[in-house]
Amino acid sequence: MLGDEQVSRAYARNADFWIGIVRDGLDPFQTQLTDPALLEVIGDPSGQRILDAGCGEGQLARALTARGARHVHGVDTCAEFITAARDHPEHQEESATFHHADVAALPLPDDSVDLVVANRLPHGIAFPQRRFHEFARVLTATGRLILLSMHPCFYAARSERSAANAGAFDIDEYFGVRTVEQHFQVADRRSPAASVQQFHSLEDYIAMVIGAGFVVTGLREPHPSPAQREENPWWNEHFTRPLFLLLECVLRP
Repeated sequence: MLGDEQVSRAYARNADFWIGIVRDGLDPFQTQLTDPALLEVIGDPSGQRILDAGCGEGQLARALTARGARHVHGVDTCAEFITAARDHPEHQEESATFHHADVAALPLPDDSVDLVVANRLPHGIAFPQRRFHEFARVLTATGRLILLSMHPCFYAARSERSAANAGAFDIDEYFGVRTVEQHFQVADRRSPAASVQQFHSLEDYIAMVIGAGFVVTGLREPHPSPAQREENPWWNEHFTRPLFLLLECVLRP
């Protein structure tokens, strides 16, 4: 099995669930927060060669090619996702290539992409720093790395989120390695298997990025605006702590 077995096995079992959620647009965190923030930071992708690291069923790759990207390489350890991406009616082979591979061992040459995007890619369990070195290897000298991850300081299982414990965590667990296992409930759908994600402290996460030769040039924490919260009180119940961290990075000169 490619990648970390626990993570990959869960995604394989949940593949149909996630494909349906994405294609039916059921996840407001994705459609109203993370996708808009990610596309804003990416900017105009026209003419760029892009790596979509952890591409899932290809939604972001399709969006980038529609916006003029020269070519998008999607990489994922989940074979079911890669098949779904290749079989999507909007997939165009001349604009996107989907690889069943591990982001820690990319099937791409050195200096071959202008932009790497890792969109909610779970941290690796074994040797989590390897992916960042691979991202640095395939990027051109003037390329960018954009990382959208679950927030290492605040993310917890959905059952543990509330206004009362929004800032609570075990200090030893935080500065060690935190494991979150949970089923996902989106709209009226529940994932068949519990996902497995590991979290490192912000200090260790940034150290992995910098250790691979990157400089962090931008940081955002995507969250609902006051207007969104006023229009839809659902956010006040379901977004009680910062959940996402968005980093923009370049290679150190």
